[in-house]
Amino acid sequence: MRRSFSIFTAAAMVSLILSGCGNKTENELLPLLGLSWFMAYDDVKEKMDGYVLLDEREKDDKILQEMQDYANIELFGENCDLTLCFTESGLIGFNYHDINKNNNYREWFGTLEANYGIPTEEGSGMASWYDNPLGKNTAIYLFNLEEGVQVSFYATADSPDKSYEKQNIYIPTPEIRTPIIPVSDEPSDKNDSENGGAAGDKDNNSADKARVPQLRGNRENMSGERDSSPDAWENDSALSTDESGKAVTTMNIRQTTSQKNSTTKSTATTAAAAASNDKNEVKTEPVKENREKEFLLNDLQFYGSPASERKKMSDYTQLYEYRNEVPGQPWELIMEYENLTYLGKKCGGVLCFTSIGLVSVNYFDYNSNNYSYWIDQLTKIYGEPDETQYDYTAWNSSPVGEGTMIYAFDLEDGVQISFFADDTGSELC
Repeated sequence: MRRSFSIFTAAAMVSLILSGCGNKTENELLPLLGLSWFMAYDDVKEKMDGYVLLDEREKDDKILQEMQDYANIELFGENCDLTLCFTESGLIGFNYHDINKNNNYREWFGTLEANYGIPTEEGSGMASWYDNPLGKNTAIYLFNLEEGVQVSFYATADSPDKSYEKQNIYIPTPEIRTPIIPVSDEPSDKNDSENGGAAGDKDNNSADKARVPQLRGNRENMSGERDSSPDAWENDSALSTDESGKAVTTMNIRQTTSQKNSTTKSTATTAAAAASNDKNEVKTEPVKENREKEFLLNDLQFYGSPASERKKMSDYTQLYEYRNEVPGQPWELIMEYENLTYLGKKCGGVLCFTSIGLVSVNYFDYNSNNYSYWIDQLTKIYGEPDETQYDYTAWNSSPVGEGTMIYAFDLEDGVQISFFADDTGSELC
């Protein structure tokens, strides 16, 4: 197998490279059951034919919504009931109901955090992820209800590829069938040590049950309120209203850094020593001004066509060019190069195209001791990172243009630097 291809796919195998050149990982999209946002009511019903359909109903609340209720649907390994919500535009919501209380609120919180990162907002008995966790214009809501825990995955636009404006378009929020219960009041037959101590705290052991955090194309941006937050929460007596009548609540924004996974990394002491040695061995290159776009060699452009961007790279040695096609994912055209220079280091390079053009530029430094060097350089250029995990660092607040992200991956056989553009709208296989 080609060496460069092996390196590229190895990152994907450990969930470090995003499928679809920055698209959502398969694990993150599991709650969608292979369905698509805004899919027609009858098409969804036909595709869900293998599941137990409990009821079909309507709800007229500002706009007409149609519902399909199903039993025995699995969400991250747990059996739930599911309500699918439709508007005239099609499928806009997935409401999973853990009425059997397989997991308590804190355990569901841990599972969602492991798969989608730290929530945007968190309150007592509810949490929200607004930063496009399942694709453009999507959100996740977690509720601790009287009947059990509800996990809702919703579109936050009125139709495909269209952002909404709250003053003009009503976007439905999750249907909540019973009142929200503060976590401190949550019944539990587990002892305090199992539940992580004081009531209301996140279960300290939830990470043992949840999946190891995976890299996502969209992470939390802690800069402030989001346009995609819900206009109201149904049946939430704890909410108040502002002067305009809009429902508001106060949620604490959590800005913690995930701890290192001891099963995949060495001890903190060893890691610190390695980082120290790395800094001593590698001399930091002086940073020039206006280097934000230096990764775009020879004036490469995001969304440029394969023909135009290939021509710009004609001075470099191209190793391979091939097309990846995975059912349900955007097709990808991959161009691999060798002996590129970025920020003073010789690197391998990969350009990734979808139907909308160039959507990712990737560099691979084969020296695994250079991770600290890359973090230092990127921090000087793009500022402090938005997220630091045990094996990657992320700048995900549009550092090089709207919807862009930068990731530095600490891999076993080197360091990978990836620049991603929003690939929403790419043609699927």
